[in-house]
Amino acid sequence: MAVPAQTPFKTGDEVEVSSDEDGFRGAWYEACVARFMPKLSRYTIDYSTIVVDAQDCRPLRETVPASHVRPRPPRLRSPRGQRLAIHQPVDAYHNDGWWTGVLSDIQGDKYTVCFPITRETIVFRAPEVRAHLEWINGRWVVPDPKGTTEAMFPVGTQVEVARIEQNIPVAWFPAIIVKTIWNSYFQLEYYAKELQREIVGSQHIRPPPPQTLDIKDFCKFDEVEAFYCNGWWSGVISLIGDGPVYHVKSKHWVEDIKFSRTELRLRYDWVDGRWLRLTRRMKTTELREGMLAEVSSDDEGFRGAWFTATILELIGRNKFLVEYKDLKTDDETEFLKEIVESLHIRPTPPETPVPEKFNLLEEVDAFHNDGWWVGVISKVLGGSKYMVYFRPFKEELEFEQKELRLHYDWIDGRWLRASQALGL
Repeated sequence: MAVPAQTPFKTGDEVEVSSDEDGFRGAWYEACVARFMPKLSRYTIDYSTIVVDAQDCRPLRETVPASHVRPRPPRLRSPRGQRLAIHQPVDAYHNDGWWTGVLSDIQGDKYTVCFPITRETIVFRAPEVRAHLEWINGRWVVPDPKGTTEAMFPVGTQVEVARIEQNIPVAWFPAIIVKTIWNSYFQLEYYAKELQREIVGSQHIRPPPPQTLDIKDFCKFDEVEAFYCNGWWSGVISLIGDGPVYHVKSKHWVEDIKFSRTELRLRYDWVDGRWLRLTRRMKTTELREGMLAEVSSDDEGFRGAWFTATILELIGRNKFLVEYKDLKTDDETEFLKEIVESLHIRPTPPETPVPEKFNLLEEVDAFHNDGWWVGVISKVLGGSKYMVYFRPFKEELEFEQKELRLHYDWIDGRWLRASQALGL
């Protein structure tokens, strides 16, 4: 049966308005309708709590899609004077709008609300918290406490939860699902510095990665996750010692840390419900259209350098049509396109953590004349600047740190790091 169309709001109606803009997404702001434009299916509204700017205190007026407007929800009365329940979905008034969260604690007139998406916890006064309702097909609906999330991660499921810094996962901690809350929100238990219980959104949860039983040992420059401080942190194997003991370089710690085989695993990424991993060995035939690659040349003036390019087309079995990222045609009107043989193309080097500084005699690639040229640090200057010596040309040039990267060799389908101790 078709759902009847919602009766348009009239001028003066009190409503709530949502936004898709960063920093406002997910909140509902109180407003009044100033005008309805039926042909455009849009409303002009005046916000009740947002003003034009600090100097102009008039209500901010905007024109928004009708889909972003809803009536103000009714205030639900708890039966027999009962308060809101722990783990009940609620809306909390914060930064001029109503934000959806989960009630995690009540202490007198103080209501603690956690926000599973941002991982924040804030204490509010009772008038600033209301029961959450869903506006569905023109009517207010009390949300199902479990919704449709239980099949995703049933109670008791072992998972991993992300540690977030600046909105980016930096480590994954083993956890167990304790309770299904609502709308892809879960309460889970994990051990960081101490045992913790937290309500988080499903975007911060993943199943444990697959066990790589076929991997008996690791290779230098493998991308791995190392078990450190009760969590799995991403890094790159920088050195293999006796035992074997693996030295792991990571942007999350200052110096390389040593790990045993059992404390490491290959890095996998959980993407769209699937585990993905870069292959340890990559063949040239695995290069695909749209991929970034690096291209070398035997032409005078270009020999010895690698130039970043995008693969536009595979031609036969051993040739590629590429478009360079920095090289342009003679008239400088467009980026140069060229057909190259497989002998002169390779994947882009691994994105390893950039060292705080490069060391004397360390082999690096320097970005010069639109390409990457291999050289050796010959002098360490102040202000993050270095002198780099290019042996084939017997030339020494100055570079900033941002113009340098660690040098890798592409050998037998894998990236290998050269020895640091190189004579000039």
